[in-house]
Amino acid sequence: MSNVNAGSLEGATPILSERDQRGNTIRLTLAQALAGANSVVVFATGSIVGHMLAADKTLATLPISIFVVGMAACILPMGGIARRYGRRAAFLTGAGCGVLVGLLSAMAVVLASFWLFCLATFFGGAYAAVVLSFRFAATDGVEPEMRARALSFVMGAG
Repeated sequence: MSNVNAGSLEGATPILSERDQRGNTIRLTLAQALAGANSVVVFATGSIVGHMLAADKTLATLPISIFVVGMAACILPMGGIARRYGRRAAFLTGAGCGVLVGLLSAMAVVLASFWLFCLATFFGGAYAAVVLSFRFAATDGVEPEMRARALSFVMGAG
């Protein structure tokens, strides 16, 4: 990813060396596999934790809804970051949101704060918004005949 220029979304991307192509595909595949767990964990545990923390139990599934709202709200801003500063900056921003999810969620459970947990799930949605673009980055700088394979690896990891 480090060799892909910031303008890769607007124009033709130069073809990278075979080593860099393979390295990018491996990194994106691993990132997709690890980041894909974000959504699964939120969907699997969000309502359980929400039920434990909420004073009004009818709000138990609100954290999952806020996750979805976070994803929808952050898709365009993350695309704007990628367009202006490059995909690397957008991916690092997303990774920062991923770190916030973990830290805020843990703090919310320790402090028994439902609303802090809801904020954490919003950042989880922001992280998920970035993860959705990994598949597009898989084709950047790859030989045309190898694009389908790179895309398959990244998509398969999710």
